[in-house]
Amino acid sequence: MALLYEVSTSAASMLAGSAGEGESFSLMAVHPGTLIWTIIIFVVLLLVLGKLLWKPVLKAVGEREKRIRDALDRADKAQAEAEQALEQQKQVLDEQRREASAFLARAKEEAQEAGNELLQKARQEAGELVERSRRQIEEEKTRALAELRTQAVDLAIQAAGHLLSKTLDEESHRRIVQEYIDSLPAHLKARH
Repeated sequence: MALLYEVSTSAASMLAGSAGEGESFSLMAVHPGTLIWTIIIFVVLLLVLGKLLWKPVLKAVGEREKRIRDALDRADKAQAEAEQALEQQKQVLDEQRREASAFLARAKEEAQEAGNELLQKARQEAGELVERSRRQIEEEKTRALAELRTQAVDLAIQAAGHLLSKTLDEESHRRIVQEYIDSLPAHLKARH
């Protein structure tokens, strides 16, 4: 740095010295001495800057470029991992949706089966109830017919007793009427 300062001060004094010898100093005029010193100062400045400043700047730029490249690599890797995690989440979500659909389908099927079983059971119970009711009706009908026959026999005995003025005893009358009813054809018996 000191060398640079000395070179620039000596160049300035030379320029001032040449202007003091009687020549007029003009910015537009080309002076061979000034031109040579300007080139020398420029070359020396390039060498000094190249040794002192250029290498550290290039090194810093290289390190920065490496850090940026590493950061980009890390960012690419993180993005790839994020995309992979997103894909895995999508797969898990799809799997859960499939499982939920299967669960709902099974639940619907089981509900349908349970409904069918309840319907079948209700139909069976209704059939049994109808059959029991038919049997009860048939039993009541049979009982009513038997009672009707008994009453008809009693009425016939009473009527015959009045007509015959009690010539036969009650047991004989009953037997005669019962024999007559038993001798009737089956279709006539069923109407009573």
